[in-house]
Amino acid sequence: MKVLYALQGTGNGHVARARELVPLIAQKCELDILVAGTQSQIDLGFPIRFKKYGLTMKYNSNGGVSYWRSFFSNRPVQFFKDVFSLPVKEYDLVLIDFEAITSYACLLRGVKSLQLSHQASYWTESTPRPEARVWHWEFVLRYMSPSPYKIGFHFDAYDTFILPPIIRGEVRQLTPTQGAHYTVYLPAYNAATLARWFERFPNESFTVFTKDENVSNTLNTAFLKINNLDFTRSLSRSKGLICSAGFEGPAEAMFLGKKLLITPIRGQYEQAANAICAEREGALVFKQLDEDAVPVFERFFLSKNPVKRAWPNFSEGLVSCILDNAKKGKALDDISALQLH
Repeated sequence: MKVLYALQGTGNGHVARARELVPLIAQKCELDILVAGTQSQIDLGFPIRFKKYGLTMKYNSNGGVSYWRSFFSNRPVQFFKDVFSLPVKEYDLVLIDFEAITSYACLLRGVKSLQLSHQASYWTESTPRPEARVWHWEFVLRYMSPSPYKIGFHFDAYDTFILPPIIRGEVRQLTPTQGAHYTVYLPAYNAATLARWFERFPNESFTVFTKDENVSNTLNTAFLKINNLDFTRSLSRSKGLICSAGFEGPAEAMFLGKKLLITPIRGQYEQAANAICAEREGALVFKQLDEDAVPVFERFFLSKNPVKRAWPNFSEGLVSCILDNAKKGKALDDISALQLH
């Protein structure tokens, strides 16, 4: 069986999930990889056949989506060329982690595809969202990467096609301890902004992961370049995680039993929804780095209640289930045979 696995490379979560699933798929099939986007800060760790520009989103230095920068950073002509030229008919099975080029190439050529992503969990109204719906973001979640078959991942099983988070093997193997620092990953803020903010809390220590160059440590804040191994080690030894309201990072912190403080990137509707779901699990949430956030941070530092979720390891079973469905001509998103243990 020949399989194409396509993922959005602009989010570390997509890459982290691929690093767990791709080796399992490659053991059983002939596998090609497509990555669209260039912003991910995690090494993929496997060969890539197709590298595409795809669709991207840009942020300003103060924690919000920059629609202006996002508009001018995309390349619509190149996008359509890639959609029409991608040879999806070569494959017996196409798996997509929220990647638009492959989704539309499959729709154009009548090729069945399976959406295997966190974003797929928002195809059901049962998944919590902000009370104020934002129509264009609902459209993005549903139609940026459409597929006829969908398996979603979230903190809870809000619907029958939603599975728990896939926790990386290297995270599952850790024995977490509680050190003196908090691990920080807030990519929408620049290092200078974060250094000034954390100076407000001189009795706490922070290890901040950043993409910025030539940054200087402060009395209580150490800056590190984003690196998968260093981040995982820091999180395992931390008092807690302070991060944006993505999915995989908070899920790993919950699995390790860490305190969790998150913020949705301003203007990012999916993250606002994630924050609601994470808060239900016990995470604390702040809106932005301003005076209103100070008491939230202080409450977080004083808290003795970590978030702990012992999600099962089902990656190998999921891969076997999907491949078996494809071979037998069953619905690609039929997970009735999957055993969660």
